[in-house]
Amino acid sequence: MGHESLFAARDLAVLYDWLQETGELYLDLDRPHSGGSNSSAHFVHSLAELRGIVSRETWPEVVISIFRAKQYPLRGIADDRLLAAALEQIGDRQSFGILSLGDGPLDPCRDLGWGDGHEELRKEFARLEGRQILVGQDPYDYGSSETFFNTPEAVFVVKFYQHPAPYVSKNRTSYAPFDAAPDRYRPHVDFW
Repeated sequence: MGHESLFAARDLAVLYDWLQETGELYLDLDRPHSGGSNSSAHFVHSLAELRGIVSRETWPEVVISIFRAKQYPLRGIADDRLLAAALEQIGDRQSFGILSLGDGPLDPCRDLGWGDGHEELRKEFARLEGRQILVGQDPYDYGSSETFFNTPEAVFVVKFYQHPAPYVSKNRTSYAPFDAAPDRYRPHVDFW
């Protein structure tokens, strides 16, 4: 089934430029009306990886949010040094999440832990000691899907729903650099 058709060349141009800035994008793939745990997180390092993820998705409805800024920026082995950095960057009484990367570049991340505040952060680090982890705030802890939909310079959002009738909604319909020079992006988006 796949959802690669949801991305137009101008969408890919935006994401290509963001990848050039940051080297990776955080993708949240939500599956509305699926019940239970209905979303997965991915770190995307290329448009080819993005295509691989969205083309494998079989759920008929999706909300795909792709964040421009680096998410879960504290990375490494769960040890005292990484804990000290986390305690410095994450305020006490502030929520946090801990992830591990999937087994392959197209596999979703795994939630390893979460909490609110320094005491819980210390407990999670003790439990995960020696493991490779990524630590930070889940972007949904400080924004909602609607908030992100209204911030196209920070988050690219595309929604595809089947009911009551199939429709696609995006939070941006143009991209000035692409509109001004589409040929500049052809080598990067034509494979799509």
